[in-house]
Parts: sequence; C-alpha cells; structure tokens
Amino acid sequence: MRHPRRFAVWMAGVLAAGLFTPAWAADASSGGRNLPPVVEMGVGGAPAASSTPSREVLADLLQQLESLQTELRSLRGQLEVQTNEIERLKARQRDLLADIDRRVSELERRAPAGAAAASAGPAPAAPVITVQEQKDYDTAFSLMKQGQYDRAAKGFRDFLANYPQSTLRDNARYWLGEAYYVKRDFRKALAEFTRLMSDQPGNPKAPDAMLKIGYCHYELGEWARARENLNQVMARYPGQPAAKSAEQRLAKMKKEGR
Repeated sequence: MRHPRRFAVWMAGVLAAGLFTPAWAADASSGGRNLPPVVEMGVGGAPAASSTPSREVLADLLQQLESLQTELRSLRGQLEVQTNEIERLKARQRDLLADIDRRVSELERRAPAGAAAASAGPAPAAPVITVQEQKDYDTAFSLMKQGQYDRAAKGFRDFLANYPQSTLRDNARYWLGEAYYVKRDFRKALAEFTRLMSDQPGNPKAPDAMLKIGYCHYELGEWARARENLNQVMARYPGQPAAKSAEQRLAKMKKEGR
C-alpha cells in the first residue's frame, strides 16, 4: 500500500462512523447472544460432570425408597403374624401335654381299684408315691411344658435313676422320649419309646409310644420300619387318636413316594 497512513486514518473514520463492526464486537454488543456456550473444564481439560442430580434421578430414588419402606412394613407385619402363631402353638402344646398327663394319671389311679374289685382275694397295697418323688416328677414335667427340653430331659433321667420302682416311671420314660423327639435326637427318642413298649406294653401311653416309634423311623429315613410300626398302631389300637395319626402319616408317606 502506497499511503498507509492515509489508509489508517480512513479505517479509523469508518469504525467511528459505525460503517463496519467486527464479529467479536457484534457479539459483545448483543449481550453475548451469539457467543458459544461456556463449558467448565475438569482435570486434564475434560468437561466437568454436573454435581447436581437431575429431577428425574431424584424422582427415581424417591420411588425406590418408598417401595423399600412398603416392603419393610409388609415384612414386619408377616413377622408379627408368625410370632403370634408360634406363641399360640406353644400354648396349645403346653395344654395338650398337661391334658395327656392328667388323663394318664387318672387311668393309672383307677387301674388298681378296678383290679381289686375283679379279684376275689385281698387287693395288694398300692405303691406309695413320696412327696419328694412327686415333686421331682412335677418339676421335670413343668420344664417340659415350658419348652425347656434339655432341662426336662435331665430331670426325667434323674427321676428314672433315683426312683426305678416308681409308679410314675413309665410316664417319666415317655416324656423323656418326647423331649428327645422335640430336640430332633431321634435315635435317643426311639430307644426310650422302644424300651417303654418292651417293659410295659399295656401302659396307657403305649399307643402314643408306638406311634412315636413309627415317627422316629420316618424322621431317620427308615421307611419300611416306619410303615410297619404305623400299621401296627392301626391294627392294635383302632379308633384311638394314635391310630388316626398313624393313618395320616401313612397317607403322607404314600404321597411322598415313600
């Protein structure tokens, strides 16, 4: 250019008159409307992630929280129902134990009287149960009703050792077998029930003892022996509750393919 000074003066005049506006100046004069968006840069020059979760994420988290709270309330309700049912079954078991023991004791008290009436000779004197003997038996049986099966088993074992000739001996042996059975020690339970049947097959608890022998074989997976004993219960004690229970267990075994 031959006259650079004149050109500079001319350009200054153009700019001053607003005849030419650079792009950067136009963007600045429009309040930045044409400027590219500003991107925050993170470490290493990468775009930084937004620290504020979106509205959709928060809504999803809230929905998950409400779902978990609903599920927790449902589980608590189920737990309360099951706890109440367990307590009801425990109470029913205690009542049944007490009722069985009461009825057997009545039968045992009546047996000597009936035998004496049928006999032409003088009735033999009934064995006397000492106060301590009855107390020890009642203590063990009370532990049984309370569900303290370990202590009950020990109590009945001690009773059998201390009073081998007691008229309550067979009762104690039966409840010892029951304590083992509830504790799922089926071998020991089987031994006690079998011994009771061997020593006193005419004992009022014999039907239940034979039934439990079948149950023990069932729990031990000895299916043939379980069927044999359960069928004997039905044959020996027809019409009794033990026979009905034996029939139900046999039906269960058939359903299971045993």
